[in-house]
Amino acid sequence: MTMTYNQFILKTILFNYRKYLAYFFCITFSMTVFFLFTAIWFAPDFAEETSRGTRQIVQIAGVIASAFSIFIITYSYQQFLKSRTREFGILLSYGLLYRDMRRMIFLENSLIFLTAIFTSFISGSVFSRLTFMITTTILGINDLHFELTLPSYWLTFVVFVPIYVIIIFLTMLKLKKYSVTNLIKVNRMREMKHTGKKLIVFLGIVIIISAISLMYIYTSDFSNVGSMRQVILITILSCVVGMFLVISHFSSLLHELWKKHDQLFYKYLLPITEFSSKYSQHRAIIFIVCLLSMGIVFFSTLTYTLYQQSYAIADKEQLYDVIMKDYQAIALTEQLEVDELVVDYSHLGIIHQNLEVVYLEAPEMRHTPWRTNKRIMVASVEEFNRIYSSHYEVQQGSTLVIDFNQSGTESIDYFGEAVLIKSEEQLFSLRNMGMVQMKLFDRYVFSQPVLLVLNKIDFEQIRSHTENHDVGLISMFTFRDWRESGDFVQRLREQMEIALQEISELEAFETIKAKNTLPFVVHSKHNRYLHTKQVAGFALFIMSFISILFFVTVCVVLHFKIFADQDDDRQKLKLLRTIGITSKEVGLYLNQKLLMVIALPVVLGGFLGVVISVAINLYNVTEMEITNTIIFYNGLLVVTVYFLFISVYYVWLSSNYRRAVE
Repeated sequence: MTMTYNQFILKTILFNYRKYLAYFFCITFSMTVFFLFTAIWFAPDFAEETSRGTRQIVQIAGVIASAFSIFIITYSYQQFLKSRTREFGILLSYGLLYRDMRRMIFLENSLIFLTAIFTSFISGSVFSRLTFMITTTILGINDLHFELTLPSYWLTFVVFVPIYVIIIFLTMLKLKKYSVTNLIKVNRMREMKHTGKKLIVFLGIVIIISAISLMYIYTSDFSNVGSMRQVILITILSCVVGMFLVISHFSSLLHELWKKHDQLFYKYLLPITEFSSKYSQHRAIIFIVCLLSMGIVFFSTLTYTLYQQSYAIADKEQLYDVIMKDYQAIALTEQLEVDELVVDYSHLGIIHQNLEVVYLEAPEMRHTPWRTNKRIMVASVEEFNRIYSSHYEVQQGSTLVIDFNQSGTESIDYFGEAVLIKSEEQLFSLRNMGMVQMKLFDRYVFSQPVLLVLNKIDFEQIRSHTENHDVGLISMFTFRDWRESGDFVQRLREQMEIALQEISELEAFETIKAKNTLPFVVHSKHNRYLHTKQVAGFALFIMSFISILFFVTVCVVLHFKIFADQDDDRQKLKLLRTIGITSKEVGLYLNQKLLMVIALPVVLGGFLGVVISVAINLYNVTEMEITNTIIFYNGLLVVTVYFLFISVYYVWLSSNYRRAVE
C-alpha cells in the first residue's frame, strides 16, 4: 500500500505525539497567558475606574508576560527541533528532498500554531472572566462589568504571528547548514571539556556586588527618590550581566575545587565528570533557571511585603486617624455637623482637636523635583506643644522645622541657616533652629511635608499680614481603633461634598484651589488602608501569577534539558553495569546528576532575589513605612516555599527520569 505525502506527515506526527504535545502545550499556554492580560487591559472602563498604580501593575505584568511567552515558545521549539534532527537525517538519507522537509516543517508548524491560537482564544475567553472577577473583587470595584473585546483577540494574533514566521524562517536557514551525516550524528556529538576563565568569574562577582552595593547606597538617600527606579533597573541589568559571566565560566572554579579537594572529587566522580564534560550545554539552562528563580523571589517578596504591611503602612503614615482641611475665608467647618458627628461616634472613643496654621511660600526652599509647589504650613509653638504634648521652645525670630515626610534618619535638608517665608504682603526671615522628624500628616496631603513652628509673637505678626484664604484650620480626629472609623469618614466626606457645592462659586474657593495641593480633603487611615490593601493585593495576585509562570517555565526548561540526554544516559548506564555498578549506585548517580543542574541556579537565583529585595530600600522607593528587616524575613519565607516546591519537583523528575533510562 502506497502512502501519500500528507499521510506520511500525519503518521510522523502520530508517532512523535509526545514531542508535539509538549510543544503545543507551551505555545497554547503562552498565548493564553498573554490573552488574559489583554482581556483585563481592554475591558470597558478599566482604565477610567482604576488607579494609576493599578494600571502600571497590569502594564508591567503584560510586558513580563510577553517576554515570558516569547521565551517559552522559542525555547520549546529549539528543544522540539533538536529532538527531531536525527529523524530529519534519516528521512533525507532515504531520498526525501530538502524542499519536502521545508514543506513538512511549514505544514506541521502552521497546524500547531493555528490550533494553539484558537485553543488559547477559547481557554482565554473562559479563564479571563474568572481572572477579571478576582481582579475587581480585590480592587473593590463593583460597577465594572466584564466584556471581551475585539482588540484582545487582535493583539494576541498580531503578537504571535510574527513569532511563527520567524521560527519557520530560522528553521529553513538552519536546515540548509546540515548535511545528512551531521543530522544523523548530532545526538551522538561529544564536546570538549570547557575550563573557562577564573578572572571572568571574579569580574562577574565584582559586578554583582558593586551594583547591589551602589544601589543600596543610592536608594538609602531619600533625596534621590526621583531617579531610584532607573537606578534599580540598571542594577538588575548589571546583576544579570554579572550572573551570566559567573555562570558562563563557572567550570573554572570547579576545576580549582577538584585540585584542592581530591577526596571530594573521587567521592562524586561520575556526576562531577558528567557535569564538567557537558557544562557548555548546562550553562545556558543554569543561567535561565537562575534568572527565573531571581524573578520569582524578587517579585513575590516585594508584593507579599506590601500586602502584609498594608495595616502598618496606613497606621504609621500619619499621627492622627482622620484629618480635614479648612480655611478662614470659607469657614467650611461651620457648615458641617462635625460636633454632632463626634457625639454620634463617641462610643468609638473619638477625640477631636484643631490646629490653626498659615500657608506661606518658601521661595528658597530645597525640595524633591516632583514637588514644585513651595507652600508650607506655619504654626505657633504654644499650640503645637499643647496638641502634641511636646515641650519645644522657640525664640523670637527663629523657627523649628518639623519634617513629616519620613520617619527615621532619611530626610531632605530643606533650609539653610536662614528660613525665608513670604506672604502676599511681606517677606520674613527666620533663624533655623534645626529639624525634627514627626509623622504628623500624610506627606501627599500637603504641598510640602513641612511645618514651621514659630514663637507666638512671630506667628501672630505673620498671621496679621496674611490674607484670610491663606489662614487654615486642620481638624484632627483620633479613635480607639481607627479601623472602625469608616462610617464616620464616609459621613464627613458626604457633608463636605454638599458644602463644597454651595461655596464653589466663591472667589476665595477658586483662589484656595489654585494655590494648594488637595485643598479640600478628608484623609483617613481607614481609607488609606483599604486603598493600599487593594492595590497591594492586586499586585500580589498579578505577581504571584507571574511567579507561577516563571516556576512553570523552570519546570519546563529542566524537563526538556534532562530528557534531552535520555538516549545517551541509557547507553551509558548499560556500560556502567558491565563494570559492576549496582542499581542503587545508578540511582544515586542519576539523582546527583540532576541535583547539580538544578541546585546551583535555584540557590544562586533565590539568594540574589533576597539580596536585591533588601538592598532596594523599598521604604524609600515606595515612600512607605517598611523596614528592611521585614523584607528580609519575608524573602527568607518566599525562598523556603520556593525551595520546597523545587524539591518536590526534583523528586518527581528524578523518579520519572530513572524509570525512563533504566
